[in-house]
Amino acid sequence: MCLALALAFRLPVALFDNNFVAPDEIMQYLGQAHRLVYHSGPIPWEFQVGLRSWLIPGVLAGPIWLAKALGGSPHAGIVLVKALLCFCSLSIVWCSFQWGRMYHGLRGACIAGGLAAAWPDLWLMAPHALEEALSAYTLVPAAYFASQARQGGATRHILAAGFLLGLTFVLREQLAPAIAIIGIHLCWRNARSWLMGVGIACVPVLLAGGLDWLTWGQPFRSFWLNVYLNAVLGISSDAFGAAPATFYPLMLLADWLWSMAAVFVFTLRSTRALRFVVLAALVTIAEHSLIPHKEFRFIFPAIALIVPLVGLGLAASWPRLAKFERVLAGLFLLSGPLLSPLVEINLLMQTTAYQLSNALAQRHPCVVAMDIADSYFIPLTPIFNNTAFTNAPYATEADAIIAPKDVGRIPPGFIRQSCVARNRGPFTGRGPQICYWIKRAGWCQETKRPPPFELIFPPAARRFVIRGD
Repeated sequence: MCLALALAFRLPVALFDNNFVAPDEIMQYLGQAHRLVYHSGPIPWEFQVGLRSWLIPGVLAGPIWLAKALGGSPHAGIVLVKALLCFCSLSIVWCSFQWGRMYHGLRGACIAGGLAAAWPDLWLMAPHALEEALSAYTLVPAAYFASQARQGGATRHILAAGFLLGLTFVLREQLAPAIAIIGIHLCWRNARSWLMGVGIACVPVLLAGGLDWLTWGQPFRSFWLNVYLNAVLGISSDAFGAAPATFYPLMLLADWLWSMAAVFVFTLRSTRALRFVVLAALVTIAEHSLIPHKEFRFIFPAIALIVPLVGLGLAASWPRLAKFERVLAGLFLLSGPLLSPLVEINLLMQTTAYQLSNALAQRHPCVVAMDIADSYFIPLTPIFNNTAFTNAPYATEADAIIAPKDVGRIPPGFIRQSCVARNRGPFTGRGPQICYWIKRAGWCQETKRPPPFELIFPPAARRFVIRGD
């Protein structure tokens, strides 16, 4: 029942809300999966220097290829990916249910599982192809199996926990401290557990290193290059900005509002049962607070660990509460996250960009020139079929141009079509109008190809270029 409730929240967002919460979702993952299937689309600098693994794009390419094979459009492939990701996100709900049953019986299972099913952070992130989300879907089950193993569980719990911890590291190596905490709890002073847990954890890591060797020509290239470029050279903070150490606590306050107090109280109630999970979540937030470049999605794995703890704390308090107090506790917990302005931001982010791009994609242009590209209006290249993109300012070779309405430098021969307002979030008003222009005639007949679509390429990364395109 909890899983069905979770899907009732998640699937409508996946199927009907054409939103994307981060540029990486488009350019790094869906965009590269689209390129594997359709052989077109921009190549971000990370995939020119070998900073990213092909694991996530390779997996996402499967549903996109299936949709194409069945005669669907690129949009159908993206919707299928989002729907499947919703099912992957159920691992958090399942673990919450199991933890609730482990400590408080069936009633506790329904309380903890139901809270995880309805918690806004979890269903808002569920349809999105981001490494933070995918790593949370493996980290939380790893913590659950670790708790099972320490309570006299079978060998399969040790093997499951170890494998999932290794896979979590492959998906997001920044979670290494949390992985270490859960791994120590899993094995503790048992040499056999260490041998089995570490041994099985090495399997996904070695496979990912081999994938780098096959695709980038060097084993583990995406692992060490990520650390060197971002941690040593500081590319992420220099190129994409830095934030103060208070960023994540303030964002959590904006995300949960008054419910922050209840989250704190109920998490404390579950500390005795799952102390290592609390520690893993806190260490994840603290570690990311020390990294200069910050985005709220980076600590999603910590939130995914905290929500089951809140459910356990609520289940522990349930017998002591009167009926009306139980209703008030539930409303108080969920009302803050539901009424947070971040919900509207996440639901509306890039929806107008999708609206405009989808209208243009129906015309099947061969070349599109982009004179606008930022975090509020991402070029949604994966919904186009075999379309080349360029950001050359006067791309007369293009069939269509996407630019601000008042750009004032559209070449002769182009006709303006529909316009949309750029989403900027609540309390900020509607953003400037973005439009697309189409050429009067002669589509797809030009022999001259425009310059490729250029993305931010930090100078410090140029020495690591390993391919010429």
